Amino acid sequence: MTIVEIKQQLTLAQVLHYYHLKPDKNMRLCCPFHEDKTPSLQVYYKTHTAYCFSSNCKTHGKSLDVIDFIMHKENATKHEAILKAKTMISGTTTANEPSRIEVLTNMFTYFKNGVSSSKQAKEYIESRCLDYSNTEIGYNSGQFHHGKRKDESLIKSCIKYGILLDLGKRGRTGNVSYKSFGKWCIVFPLKNERNQIVSLYFRSTLADKKQRHFYLRDRQGLYPSYPSKKAKRLILTESIIDAASMKAHGGIKSDTVVLALYGTNGLTEEHLQAIQSIGDLEEIIFFLNGDTPGIKAVEKYAPMLRNSNRKVKIARVEVPDNEDVNSLLQSHSPEILTHLIESRKEYTFLFSSEKEAARNEAIEIPQNEEEKPKEKSITKGLDTSNSYNLKYKSNTANYQIKGFRISQPDSLKITLQITVQ
Repeated sequence: MTIVEIKQQLTLAQVLHYYHLKPDKNMRLCCPFHEDKTPSLQVYYKTHTAYCFSSNCKTHGKSLDVIDFIMHKENATKHEAILKAKTMISGTTTANEPSRIEVLTNMFTYFKNGVSSSKQAKEYIESRCLDYSNTEIGYNSGQFHHGKRKDESLIKSCIKYGILLDLGKRGRTGNVSYKSFGKWCIVFPLKNERNQIVSLYFRSTLADKKQRHFYLRDRQGLYPSYPSKKAKRLILTESIIDAASMKAHGGIKSDTVVLALYGTNGLTEEHLQAIQSIGDLEEIIFFLNGDTPGIKAVEKYAPMLRNSNRKVKIARVEVPDNEDVNSLLQSHSPEILTHLIESRKEYTFLFSSEKEAARNEAIEIPQNEEEKPKEKSITKGLDTSNSYNLKYKSNTANYQIKGFRISQPDSLKITLQITVQ
């Protein structure tokens, strides 16, 4: 078989399929021949050629036919590439089934490319004070398995790892119907210790408070990545979007890392093992939500982390009522995150015997009716102990002004709450 015959019988689409490469809607993909964050390899199906527009690529300036593509992908000689092309045509060699990492990495690349073409995604990401151009974030429009992008091997892989759900019925066209997992969601990658994508987290852009957070089945990996083993300080946030916000706007120093929990009940065994692997860790800082679940989560996890490392200091950021990292960013300047971290309080541990002693000292059991404790009088006046939640109590009503920082009027956001007694 001559080279001309090979080029006549082997299409570029077959070659790309063999290597599990799929162009986006603009017929571009991240170049497999160099480190490529933005798709720079243009695919031309009519001529069965490809061209990389990046000057960093070793193939730059040359149009690649199917044999050239194989040669560079396999790092082989021209002769070896020709032999490989012949086996592709004859069908004597088939691509191995892609792994979970390969499938999710390719899908996240597709989702990441999808942000720039979605007005809804860009507006939502901007509303959360994030910049999609310098944050690892994608968007799932739910269209990757339709039309020209439809690919049976892709569908099979996505069903296997939960990105597509087989509805078990056929649509109006007679084709099998599928449901896209995490449709209309922004997407974040979860990574293993080797910084490979092993799972995905989806956060809905819709105003549905009951259906907002979605993880692929067999959840694994951490966000934004496994913490550096050389870190001195670790900041734990309650959610992935809070971790992304902290990483982007928190003024994080080089010796400090951020790690997202998966909610108030989301400190997993993988988190614990990753934290324990940090050799010289000096401090763990909880920056969880300013509500009851967030406070209880600190009370639950602080002793657990202390038991695994008796030398590490545990601290807690005092977050204004009903606020979190991202909501603070939406109503204040980014400096508020740095201020709150610098104002953190060391967590105080009380052992069970100390708790019992404190409880017995604080509560006296009355011997008769005359000795019953009187109702505690309510202190009236202005309470400025929390500069983000000013309180004033009068004879007729209680007033709370939330979100105001005395020393930073330019970040003003006021919520006035009045409770009539």
